[in-house]
Amino acid sequence: MRFNSYHNNAIKLESIQQINDGLIVMKHFFELNHKLLPIYFELNIKKSKTFNDKSDIAKINMVFDNYNFDVTASRILLGSDILDYIQHAYFVIQSDQTVLHEKQEALNLFLNEYWKLKKIWKRIEAN
Repeated sequence: MRFNSYHNNAIKLESIQQINDGLIVMKHFFELNHKLLPIYFELNIKKSKTFNDKSDIAKINMVFDNYNFDVTASRILLGSDILDYIQHAYFVIQSDQTVLHEKQEALNLFLNEYWKLKKIWKRIEAN
């Protein structure tokens, strides 16, 4: 009987560790996007893009295209739609069919959620 209790606690502990690891990965992804999306926005709204601008856009596209994530993960783990906001901002900024103010709104939606979560994390870390 004691073995089952120990086994169940070990499984719970392992699950908690996996969730914590997932949160750390997501947090790093949010930090990366906090840096990349504004740069991506500025590069995409430029009228005349240099070779370096186009190269930087391609590199950022590669990061997003290779980063496979499920937008529901942040809803489940954080109660936040931030992954959805990141994905939406990326596609809106990338689109040549989207007007400037829509691109800015999509970016701001992500940034506002990022700062909201950042504030919560700082409060948690302070405790």
